[in-house]
Amino acid sequence: MSDILSSIQSACSKALETTKELSAELPGSKTTQALVVGAAVGTAVYFFFLKTRYRLPPGPFALPILGNILDVADKKEPFYMKLKRWADEKYGPVILIYLGPFRCVTLNRLDVVTEAYIERGVDFTGRPQFHSMSVFSEGYNDILFASPNAAWKLQRKIATKALRHYMKGQHLEKVVHHVVTMVTDKMLAEADAFDPSRYIGVLMFHIIETICFGKMKDYDDPEILRLIWLLDVINEDLGLGFWEDALPLLKYFPTEKFRKFEKRMQEFLDYNYDRIDEHRKTFSENNIRDITDSILLAQKEAEREESAEVMAMFTNTHVGQLVGNIFGGGVDTSRHTLQWCLGYMAGYPQEQALVQAEIDEVTGAHLPGETDRAKLVYTEATLYEAMRIASVVPLGLPRETLSDTSVGGYDIPKGTMVLVNQWALLNDPEQWENPEEFNPKRFIDEAGKLRSKLPSWLPFSTGRRACVGEFVAKPQLLMIFACIMKRCKISLPPGVVFDPNPKVASFLSHIPKPFQIVVTSR
Repeated sequence: MSDILSSIQSACSKALETTKELSAELPGSKTTQALVVGAAVGTAVYFFFLKTRYRLPPGPFALPILGNILDVADKKEPFYMKLKRWADEKYGPVILIYLGPFRCVTLNRLDVVTEAYIERGVDFTGRPQFHSMSVFSEGYNDILFASPNAAWKLQRKIATKALRHYMKGQHLEKVVHHVVTMVTDKMLAEADAFDPSRYIGVLMFHIIETICFGKMKDYDDPEILRLIWLLDVINEDLGLGFWEDALPLLKYFPTEKFRKFEKRMQEFLDYNYDRIDEHRKTFSENNIRDITDSILLAQKEAEREESAEVMAMFTNTHVGQLVGNIFGGGVDTSRHTLQWCLGYMAGYPQEQALVQAEIDEVTGAHLPGETDRAKLVYTEATLYEAMRIASVVPLGLPRETLSDTSVGGYDIPKGTMVLVNQWALLNDPEQWENPEEFNPKRFIDEAGKLRSKLPSWLPFSTGRRACVGEFVAKPQLLMIFACIMKRCKISLPPGVVFDPNPKVASFLSHIPKPFQIVVTSR
């Protein structure tokens, strides 16, 4: 008993030392700061008793309140790379960390990911709830962060049906051809080397805006530029995190940063709802113009098929959130993926030549379209290799255990956050030969066909909460990439070598360092 009391006393002392300076920097009165210190002591005691009840995975020492935030924020080494190094050298594939007060298990190898998300999939389908995510999703009324309840299942069903409605016609092809031509014309007008990130960002925003709301806007449309700025700032805020998530009591005394975040989120939501209201006024089931119309059609079909009780779970808020998920979710990963693609095409001109030779042979004089996909084997393999080696969302979206469970021989208590180190899976030498090399041929079999889905290629996650838009995102990205390659030759400035190392900014994203390219017409 004395050993237990001694351990608790030691944990409390560490908590007080760690939070003494930290609490003084937080907003609010001395009462608020005292609550922070009290929370630190309580957390330390809780951690101690937790370890006596469960056989938890190993992991680095966690500070009270902060947990392993200092490791996450280390700018010398991206956290997902640090996790892989820890897995290889010290802790094994299942690692326990603390993100502030939140217990989190990271999975860093394919076998433990398969065990958790496939074999024990039901246990791992929850989402952790943070105050910022509640604001982001208007009370968890979206697909991304809602709990796996009946409303979430209905929303996924409607989302899948809406996306399939949209993919039936030539909508996507027309949008991509129009926007890629508009943006590549601007790129080709550049006389000198330039950073392609702004052009790719504008390209993706225009495509997603047109897909969602059906309007072909001018290149420098002020609303598009405003949306780009809004989502950039919102994503930056989310990537850096909020005190309100780590200390829930602070939601009653929000920081200035959080108040700005709420205001920006509301502006983005208002933009979506204004467009949805416009669509409702002119909606026709016989003229589906865009994703918003597809969602409204799926909603009406569900109203005819389902009971009033069921449809109460798919309100106008759910419609707005679904459109917002497609809008916001379709931009960031795509634009960063395309930036990596252009960087690797410039850095590997021999691969670029193979891609362009295939595109020319398959498409002739026209831009690549939906019907060309099956024949663009090497082009699609090149896209997949860029998605593999870059892994722009290296830790995926967090999940949460819905019950006490286990993985890799360790106990995982109910309510534990779970992160899959997708970067580690996509760069695992046991799964990929020479993973540091850019080699599209690894995705092509002996018969010259695109390999069926490889177990360790999981850019869209896996299991019950895999990305609902995967079947749309892959052909869309391929068409955009192929159209750019059809029109443009991408080169590096003389004497410059492409740097494949990421820009270290956030543990949430694997973004290329700024680079310049020279673009000439083909």
